[in-house]
Amino acid sequence: MKVSLLKIEEGTEEAVIRCRKLTPDIRKAVLLLEQNAKQITGKYRGEKIFLNQHEILYFESVNEKVFAYTKEREMQTEYTLNELEKLLGEDGFFRCSKSFIVNIDKIVSLQSEVGNRIDAKLENGEHLIISRRYAKELRRILKEGRV
Repeated sequence: MKVSLLKIEEGTEEAVIRCRKLTPDIRKAVLLLEQNAKQITGKYRGEKIFLNQHEILYFESVNEKVFAYTKEREMQTEYTLNELEKLLGEDGFFRCSKSFIVNIDKIVSLQSEVGNRIDAKLENGEHLIISRRYAKELRRILKEGRV
């Protein structure tokens, strides 16, 4: 099996595995890569589930409950936004307002808004507003490339 490594200066890191057949060795490699991601626990339709952090677009706090949103579903988490900010802050998640934490890797475009706010468009087409309180910090993070 040939292994290639390409170093990038910016952008989203990814691992691509091309194979003719999913062998046990390749399956082990995939599991190893997936285990590096933190998992978030929550409830979906009454069932406890685990989401890998890279699946999550954003978190939202509504009526003292926190929900995680992916492309396919939403689930109620067992965390507060403050706990999630501490847990995932080093992994590309950013507190963008009092009620939201966004996965920076899932932002496809940014648009400046009136009042020093930023409109962030996500992979699924949804828009989140980065409040002016957090906009300066997001600009600094993006300028430094610390994602």
